[in-house]
Amino acid sequence: MKVNIERIHSRLEEIYQCGRKEDGTFTRMAYSPEDVKGRETFMNYFRKLGIEPRVDEAGNIHARLEGEDPSLPAILTGSHLDTVPDGGKYDGVVGCVSGLEAVETLVENGKKLRHPLEVIVFTDEEGFRFGSGLLGSGAICGQDLDIRETDLDLYGNERGEVIKSYGITVADAPKARIRPEDVHCFIELHVEQGASLYKSKTPIGVVSSIAGVSRYEITITGEANHAGSTIMADRKDALVAASRFIAQVPEIVKANGNDYTVATVGTIKVQPNSVNVVPGSCTFNLEIRDQDAAVIECIEKNAKAYLEQVCKEMGEEYTFTQISYHEPAPMSEWVKAAIETEVQKMGVDYKVVPSGAFHDSLIMTSVFPTGMIFVPSVDGISHSRYEFTEDADIEQGAQLLLQTILEVDNMDDHVK
Repeated sequence: MKVNIERIHSRLEEIYQCGRKEDGTFTRMAYSPEDVKGRETFMNYFRKLGIEPRVDEAGNIHARLEGEDPSLPAILTGSHLDTVPDGGKYDGVVGCVSGLEAVETLVENGKKLRHPLEVIVFTDEEGFRFGSGLLGSGAICGQDLDIRETDLDLYGNERGEVIKSYGITVADAPKARIRPEDVHCFIELHVEQGASLYKSKTPIGVVSSIAGVSRYEITITGEANHAGSTIMADRKDALVAASRFIAQVPEIVKANGNDYTVATVGTIKVQPNSVNVVPGSCTFNLEIRDQDAAVIECIEKNAKAYLEQVCKEMGEEYTFTQISYHEPAPMSEWVKAAIETEVQKMGVDYKVVPSGAFHDSLIMTSVFPTGMIFVPSVDGISHSRYEFTEDADIEQGAQLLLQTILEVDNMDDHVK
């Protein structure tokens, strides 16, 4: 059985056009008219196969191909259709369309699995509208969603009104939970969103884990003073202290991390923020990502020690506060092994890689046996209209997804 890359390509393009906006950008923000159009387009593909999708209480789309044994737990696959502002046509959508292609290929070939096969489109993976994502996968996994009717989006609209476009409510969202015993495993195909595969000319990545993420708010307090009359020797410039610290972050990572360890300062605020005033305080956010919680902790410890040293030398004060933390999420060994078995049978080059980006699989690993397949992103570009993945790589990824589904379908529960 072979997947049809022309069909996959056509659907990627059709769904991408659902995000076209009048200003020339391509955005399917969660719950927007463009997103609703993309979801409806996707559901219509299944309707043409005689499969009527359902939308659960959290807005996730489920399209189910029944198996021979209705008592067996389902094999799940899928990803998300929502995008960041002016996003590309591959992030998330490749996994959704390839899951659809697996179903259609099975139907065309008259192949019936033992287990049910369910394709899921998760709700609001990106999270930029309300400031937190992974809503749909969080609901499926029974997590505390921490959402309210009165939450405001970036336009000042209340969540309760916004999500009506999906026909859902805040109160009902937790009812989307799926019991662990009802799931055989979850497999997500995704573009890498990094350059590791592309640079090494490797067509397939078998994901080992999704990086844990620790975020901190750091404030350095110096002394605001006149920029003209305060000589350099008398200054307690909070921004200079922050600059010294930020410049050292890559060195701290280099000394204490590995090739996939990353740390980033992506926001900074200076007070009083005037061209003629020495900055009296500087607040910024530090983010550390790695597949090993101990590495994250080590970098945090060394970063904090260096910050203390800088502030002591400059006569300033600081606070260093952790504001969020997500545990590293290793993939299930038996699902990962099934993926490796099939890619080896295909004779396709691959390597085992971690994921530095969040995916719905991050949440799904907490409850269900989970595996991920990566295909290359050209030049490592993603979250951009310029993201691109070659058709040949998508075809191999989709074929590997289908082959892995067939493999896990024949794996008994005791293998877990």
